[in-house]
Amino acid sequence: MSDFPSGKRRSRHDIIIEILKAAKDGAKKTAIMYKVRLSFPQLEKYLNAMKKADFISEKTGFWKTTEKGLHAIELCEICCRIIEEVS
Repeated sequence: MSDFPSGKRRSRHDIIIEILKAAKDGAKKTAIMYKVRLSFPQLEKYLNAMKKADFISEKTGFWKTTEKGLHAIELCEICCRIIEEVS
């Protein structure tokens, strides 16, 4: 489940990070869709953009976060910690 409070809209950034985390160990498209709570068309849009940017890859129906995607997760977590410290 997401760390994002229910009832609030998620930013694109939040959705991208959730997808990357869901695909860390490899996952089928439907598993990612349910875990991140997106419709199929929404998921397709994000996966295509992230694949083009080399944040995620697909082999035989399994989607997996790339090294570049793992690095993005790490950087986002650092930014979130800094924001929490400042707030």
